[in-house]
Amino acid sequence: MIEIVSLLSILIAIIIGIVKNINVGFIALVFAFFLGTLLGGLTPNTIIGFWPLNLFFTTVGITLFFSIAKINGTLENLSTTIIYRSHGSKIKIQIIFFVLAMGLASIGPGNISAAALLLPIGLAIAHKSQMSLLLMSVLIIQGSIAGGLSPIAPNGIVVLELARLNNVGELGLSIYILNMISIIIFSLIFFIAMKGHKMNGQKTEVRPPLPFTYQQKLTLLSIVILILWVIIGKVHVGFAGFTLAVALFFLKAGKQQQAIQQVPWTTILQICGAAVLIGVVGELGGIQMMSDFLAKITNSQTAVPIMAILSGAMATFASAVGVVMPTLIPTTVKLSESLNSTVSPGVLTMTIAVASHMTTMSPLSVMGALALGSMPTGVDEKKLFKKMYIVAFIALAFVSVFLGLLHLLGLIK
Repeated sequence: MIEIVSLLSILIAIIIGIVKNINVGFIALVFAFFLGTLLGGLTPNTIIGFWPLNLFFTTVGITLFFSIAKINGTLENLSTTIIYRSHGSKIKIQIIFFVLAMGLASIGPGNISAAALLLPIGLAIAHKSQMSLLLMSVLIIQGSIAGGLSPIAPNGIVVLELARLNNVGELGLSIYILNMISIIIFSLIFFIAMKGHKMNGQKTEVRPPLPFTYQQKLTLLSIVILILWVIIGKVHVGFAGFTLAVALFFLKAGKQQQAIQQVPWTTILQICGAAVLIGVVGELGGIQMMSDFLAKITNSQTAVPIMAILSGAMATFASAVGVVMPTLIPTTVKLSESLNSTVSPGVLTMTIAVASHMTTMSPLSVMGALALGSMPTGVDEKKLFKKMYIVAFIALAFVSVFLGLLHLLGLIK
């Protein structure tokens, strides 16, 4: 009975958060306290111990650093410069926005920051040039998601840390590469289905970029240093972010107070609060119960597609990084054991991460909401709302079949 109550608390926290527009992380902390102390006999210090300190430290460090790059206009000017190289070719502009979103998200800002930066620019160009707003939205969102699971991007950091915390192991670049391949294939299919390739030869006007300022050049240099320092020097990405942020503050390339305000505290607190509740639920046996249930409805052939459908469907209305991954990844080790290790915890974790991110173009999720909020005036948002929801479920069908096929063929292990 306690196990069922603990699992229901996750669902109730999500529902309250959506209906009352309260951060799910805050609700999760309250539930964790009362469940832990009243039903589990846990002390407050034990419950506090479930706070993912390394995850919190790392995401704050990296997002603080890239807040500076966003505030001082470095990322926007870099985007404009790259887009200008298209010489107004409509087909090139669409491809450039996808690749640019993927590149920006990969180097550290993450999928939400990359999409928030590029959607207003891309949709304005698309509207002015009579290109499909739906296609441009999907390309920017999917491009951002493709790069968003990079090991130095916030969402990538979250999933790798969740894998470590739940004894899945070190997954390195596996999730990033699988996610990128899945999204590139889906986006290419969608691009052709929407007849984006038929714009070849058509042109539109693009504005020239402004020269990079001294502060922006310093920021670009610091981004290069960050990437090399983390990849080659193997330095902790959180410490690297804090160090370079302090250097930019010292050189007056950004204002400290503005940068702190730009850190996505809402998302970070949601992730960490949910992690605390998941920790308590685990102590009360809820995670074991969920794993046992999933084991009953799956086998070695169906585990991957079923997990993809479950995580992708959840992400159409709940945060992939704040709710879906912290809820489902803790079940992967037990589920793998119940399947006699025919499906590894790593494969299940990659499935959860990729599937939950591919459907975040849903207008009820963060990325889809960003797209609708970036639409030019005069656009029928209700029509786009329906279309984006349909595309989200098309993406869900694709990712469940695609990942299931890869697993059956032994291409992901």
